[in-house]
Amino acid sequence: MIPMPTNPDKQFSLSYNFNSKEVAGLAKFLRDNQENLPPGLELFTKALEDAVYKSLSLDEVKKFYS
Repeated sequence: MIPMPTNPDKQFSLSYNFNSKEVAGLAKFLRDNQENLPPGLELFTKALEDAVYKSLSLDEVKKFYS
């Protein structure tokens, strides 16, 4: 388990290259469970959705999230 920083606003980075299946799975999971997400994941969720929107056409995005 990763220990939480004593200062919750402290920044740290994590390098990971997601494959398209991981991005799709995470994006759909976060969208489907957005009401139950813990506070602090808003920026991560936004970044992930932005990545999906940039890689798909508008019609593909609509199909993806339906």
